[in-house]
Amino acid sequence: MDPARLNPNPRQPHAAGDPRRCLARFSPITTCAVRPAVPPGDEPSIALRSSNCILDMEDKTDDLDEQNEATEAEVNIPQDAQGIILSFLPGRVVVKFRRVCKFWRDCVEDPSFVDRHLSNASRFHQSIACFTSLDHGLAHMYTFDPTTMNFKSVDLVFSNRFHMSDPCNGLVCAYDFKGNAEVLNPITRKHLSLPVSALKSKSLYSEYFLGFVHSTKEYKVVSVHHRVQFLTFEISTIGTQSWRTVRESAELLKTTKAVIVNDAMYWLLLHDASSVLCREILMLDLTDERFSKIALPDAVKGHDLALVEGEGRLHLLSTPANGSSNSVSEIWVADWPRQEWMQLETVTRQVPVGMSLFFLCKMKIFFGRQDKLFCRDLLDDTVSYINIPPGESLLSCGTFVESFAPAVLGLLNSTASYSSYGSCLTESSSAHTGTSSCGAGHEQSLERAKRTVNMEWKISKRGPV
Repeated sequence: MDPARLNPNPRQPHAAGDPRRCLARFSPITTCAVRPAVPPGDEPSIALRSSNCILDMEDKTDDLDEQNEATEAEVNIPQDAQGIILSFLPGRVVVKFRRVCKFWRDCVEDPSFVDRHLSNASRFHQSIACFTSLDHGLAHMYTFDPTTMNFKSVDLVFSNRFHMSDPCNGLVCAYDFKGNAEVLNPITRKHLSLPVSALKSKSLYSEYFLGFVHSTKEYKVVSVHHRVQFLTFEISTIGTQSWRTVRESAELLKTTKAVIVNDAMYWLLLHDASSVLCREILMLDLTDERFSKIALPDAVKGHDLALVEGEGRLHLLSTPANGSSNSVSEIWVADWPRQEWMQLETVTRQVPVGMSLFFLCKMKIFFGRQDKLFCRDLLDDTVSYINIPPGESLLSCGTFVESFAPAVLGLLNSTASYSSYGSCLTESSSAHTGTSSCGAGHEQSLERAKRTVNMEWKISKRGPV
């Protein structure tokens, strides 16, 4: 093609933040996004291909600048179409693009965009996220591809609460046992401090769990206060800044760790506090905030049991209680519409000892402890051991999407208290921050983060035996 046609006026200047310039760079994508002949139902796949094109072109924009100068003046993408394109991009890419213009900045804060982007991210950009503790009020979030288990990225998480709930729509609840908690988004680096409960001073320690109610699009935090002779359950809806007590119970002292699946919370009720045998499942519906009980399948009674979330459904891992190395475990899945349990899979190899059951994703079952993550592929029976980087300990692990939730008022910038060394976090910065602007401890953590950005975790695999 004649370069003169592509660039008739190469010296015409443009503002660095002019959105026309960014859109012109992506002119092949915008043509796809707005062409009227798209068959109904094909819009998501076209927009997805558009987002992939954008990512592929991101590193080549300098070479395309001259070619796109002439095109810029002709590009006029409707704002609705711009929003659709942005909604199909990974969250960390949109975070960078929101500085281009006011519309893009406002777009990512609009509740309808947040919902649309979350839906697309859950379908096309799901990851495995591992949160590990560092010192000096920082943590790491490592992400992996759920299909290949290849390392993807590492991010700093600004929180001095060294306990974390499982991820929920790109959010985590970070807390300490003293009752201080906050909901934070590692991608946007925004957080919302939760109100202090009146039960804080009366509790031995408190745990926090984060769930999402689809019918009302509300995020709810469940606080479980451990007291001397009973537990107290409180719920706070994100954005209300208040707690309400939903139950006090001595019976629930005899339960396993809770698992949240969609808009419900589940525990295994034990026969007694010293027993490992379970008699039924307790459920807390986050929609109406009521408790109910669910029967276990007859086939698993007398077995060691564990609840686990997987692909938005409740699963049950059943292992014979005799602990034989040749024992066969079973995975059951709940079918709530039919009010029954179905056997999903048989695990012929021994379940790892001394590891907690985490979650199921892409037919892989994950276990872990502070220094290691264990993954078994249920399809080909291969096993992966992922060692946590030295000096770090695993806080939480689960499926993760890069989202802009929650769309509520009162969110604060998580890096505000670290503004004196915020420039150290930018990818383009290569200067070392002195102790006058960064505390020595913070500086060490930041330098460590830089060294691990391109790090691949030690992953060892072995095939079926």
